[in-house]
Amino acid sequence: MSVVIPALNEEHYLGNLLSDIQRQSHRPDEVIVVDAGSSDATACIAKHLSTTVLRSGAPVARGRNLGGYSAKGDLIFFLDADTRLPKTFFEEFVSEVERRRLDIACPRYLPHDSTPTIRAIHAFWDAMLRAFEGTLPSGTGHCIALRSKLFRESRGFDASLKFDDIELVRRLSKGRSFGYVGTSVYVSDRRYREEGVLRVFLLHLLMALAFALGKFEWANHLPYEFGDHDNRRTIWQPADHASLLVCAKKGPPGT
Repeated sequence: MSVVIPALNEEHYLGNLLSDIQRQSHRPDEVIVVDAGSSDATACIAKHLSTTVLRSGAPVARGRNLGGYSAKGDLIFFLDADTRLPKTFFEEFVSEVERRRLDIACPRYLPHDSTPTIRAIHAFWDAMLRAFEGTLPSGTGHCIALRSKLFRESRGFDASLKFDDIELVRRLSKGRSFGYVGTSVYVSDRRYREEGVLRVFLLHLLMALAFALGKFEWANHLPYEFGDHDNRRTIWQPADHASLLVCAKKGPPGT
């Protein structure tokens, strides 16, 4: 089992995810962080927590592809740097994937430490995803798992698209066994907090329409960028402190 994490300026979040991975009841065989040119301590934190670090430029699809094609595991998990994992996440996820013989799978996406409104929005999208599981399979970069053989035989994530994650799930699910598993991954609500709940919800509705019609390129015109966050408004998570303090003593990247 391999884990691939693309990251850009994620010093406030990455340490939490890597710590969650280290505490898993069933740990992956390798963890690869693909840094997209961070100007903060992202790469240092990854190295401090004994993670393989690769370098890649934008967009995020290139980082996902570099990590995916470098991975050695039979099952590859693509995770976003701001996700959180319950202790038995991999154990339960892999068990269900093997039991159902899935080629590609996605978990339930739940907001981490969020508001009732944002939790309700996630519940709505979870219901939509499961309702159209057989006709319009979809999944986000928060967490996508697939057989490495399937990934290597494909052209990977499409770097010409902003939403390469959803397009990859839709494309690779054709003629394959796809499913949503019962395990949950916890996702950050920072985009809702930074840009406004209503605005982000409406953006997601527009995206859903484009994706339902198979027009992934339409979504390229929407103001929705990977790594485009105001870190000054980030909610600090205590698990980051130790790694971040060590990296802060080493100075900025390149020193």
